[in-house]
Amino acid sequence: MTRTGDARRGAIVDRAMHIASVEGIDGLTLGRLAEALHTSKSGIQTLFGTKQELQLSIVAAASEVFARDVSLPADRRPAGLVRLRALMSLWIDYLETFEGGCLFVAAASELDGRPGPVRDAVADAVARADALLRREIELALRLRELPPDTDVEQLVFELHAMVLQANHDRQLLGRNDALTRARKAVGRLLEVK
Repeated sequence: MTRTGDARRGAIVDRAMHIASVEGIDGLTLGRLAEALHTSKSGIQTLFGTKQELQLSIVAAASEVFARDVSLPADRRPAGLVRLRALMSLWIDYLETFEGGCLFVAAASELDGRPGPVRDAVADAVARADALLRREIELALRLRELPPDTDVEQLVFELHAMVLQANHDRQLLGRNDALTRARKAVGRLLEVK
C-alpha cells in the first residue's frame, strides 16, 4: 500500500474507532462507515475487504492508542508505585479518548458471548492490560513499596474494576464525577500504610 493509501486507511480506522465506541464494533458496517465518511462503501471495502478485517483493524488501532497514551508514558516513570499510579491515572484519562468511552469496554460487553477472531482480539487486548497491571504491581512488591501480603490478582481485579466502573458511570449514567471518583478509589487502593 502507498503512503497515501496508508494515511487514508489510518484516517478511516481512526473515525471507525470513535463510531464503534458509540455504536458498537459489531454494529459498525462498511456501509455505515462509508456514510459517516461521505465516501463509497466500495472504497472502504477495497481497503479492508471484509467487516471482520475492519473490526480487527479497529481493535489493533485502539491497542496502539492505549500503548501510546497509557502504557508507554507510564513506562517512562520511575519503577514501583510511582509508575503504577501513573499507569492508573493515564488509564483513567484514556476513558475520554473515544466519543463513546473505552472501546474495549464496549466491545467486550458486546462480544463476550460470541466466539470468533474479533472477540479473541478484544480478549487479548484486555488480557494484555491485566498483564501490564500485574507486572507493575509485582514490581512494586519486589521494591517493597506495597505490603508483602498484597494479593496481586485481587489488586489487578480491583484496579481494573475501577476503570470499568468509571467508564460505566461516565458513559451510561452521565456522571461527570466518575473519573474523579475512580482516581480517589485508586488512590485509596494504592495507599501505603
